[in-house]
Amino acid sequence: MFSWGLSAAPQVHDLCELTDDQRAVLRCLARGHADHEIARVLGIGQQRVADEVADILVRLDLPDRVAAVVFAHEAGMLHLPFPR
Repeated sequence: MFSWGLSAAPQVHDLCELTDDQRAVLRCLARGHADHEIARVLGIGQQRVADEVADILVRLDLPDRVAAVVFAHEAGMLHLPFPR
């Protein structure tokens, strides 16, 4: 796995620790969507999104949402083009 070395957490975690719903929430979060946008895209309630984000942070031992976004990028959840 390619790592940017930006993760705050010292341990390596695996995406298999997350449910399919949590991976979908994390992918949306990593794309920059707010909770209300994630709720609309996934067809779930905004409180459920907040609960899923909180559980993602616990399961992956991450301090905050920014660390979750970095984790998602480092885990290869999003394929972004390199700048020219």
